Amino acid sequence: MTNPKSVVFLTAVLPQFVDREAGHATAQMPVLGLAGALLQLLFDGVRGLTAATARDWLGRSPRRAAVIGGTDGLAMIDLGASVAFTGRAE
Repeated sequence: MTNPKSVVFLTAVLPQFVDREAGHATAQMPVLGLAGALLQLLFDGVRGLTAATARDWLGRSPRRAAVIGGTDGLAMIDLGASVAFTGRAE
């Protein structure tokens, strides 16, 4: 609510979804804003619970953590090599 980017985004995007023919445009705005906030709360809650479950599952096995760490390391090496070899020729 206090994030200026959210305020700018909502004032730029939300009015496009207000149906003026249905009437009560000023009442539609808070309802649409509340619906968006509830959807985001639900999505963030599910994502948080999923991440916590995955963390607990990975933490139970040192081998899983090692495999994830190795995979992450290989991904970083791959990304670095791709940046090094696909840059602009100047």
